[in-house]
Amino acid sequence: MKYASGLNMIIICFLLHACVKKNSEATFNSTDSLSLKYSVITTLPHNEKAFTEGLVIYKNKTLESTGLKDQSWIAEVDQISGEHVKKVELESRYFGEGITVLNNKIYQLTYQERVGFIYDASTYSKKGEFTYQSEGWGITHNNQNLIMSDGTYKLYFLDTTNYHLVRTLTVTDGAGNKIKNLNELEYIDGYIFANVYESSEIVKIDPVSGKVVRRLDLSRLTNEIKGSYPNTLELNGIAYDQNTKALLVTGKYWPKAFLIKLQ
Repeated sequence: MKYASGLNMIIICFLLHACVKKNSEATFNSTDSLSLKYSVITTLPHNEKAFTEGLVIYKNKTLESTGLKDQSWIAEVDQISGEHVKKVELESRYFGEGITVLNNKIYQLTYQERVGFIYDASTYSKKGEFTYQSEGWGITHNNQNLIMSDGTYKLYFLDTTNYHLVRTLTVTDGAGNKIKNLNELEYIDGYIFANVYESSEIVKIDPVSGKVVRRLDLSRLTNEIKGSYPNTLELNGIAYDQNTKALLVTGKYWPKAFLIKLQ
């Protein structure tokens, strides 16, 4: 249980500290009218060997999936050290992608193999597989359907019984322009949040219309990381804690993760 207690204690302590300090943390915002303000609650260690593809908080545990062949796994994260306890390692022929947890099942995508894997979220034992017709990038759910991205401007809703395609959602900005490179996903309070590949931006998407309703610019964090650690890659990874309403964000090969609070 050290993973659960570590994460909870860090979040609780820093949120309480934030209340005492009031607005002493820096709050970041851009001039974009759709921009979301945020404050950094704290910085946490992250496994710098992790080619991060998916990030999720489930039952007070942080789970992370990684990519690249021979380096793809699902692991619990020790929030004190940032180290991984590997629970599931993919065969070398698979390139792991995003994960989500629904009904105590972990769903994991693969990049170009067009197959996903299902595991018991308590034991990490494999329970099954499912297939899909596109590349696999990010995955989340709305408590009813699995929601996938494939690096385009489309999101795919899958039935959780037979994994058939229920509907496809085209994501656009206010001017109707399609927003491509949608990557890691997280469903938060009725909206889909998506990393935009090779950018410092997370977009908040209306799951009915597909319109981007808000934008989260994390360029200050990515610039901080890349300025100090030149071998790091893009921002990727969004985990939402239902209890504290905080977001945990990180990136590929980042030695740090950031716990942030949206304003």
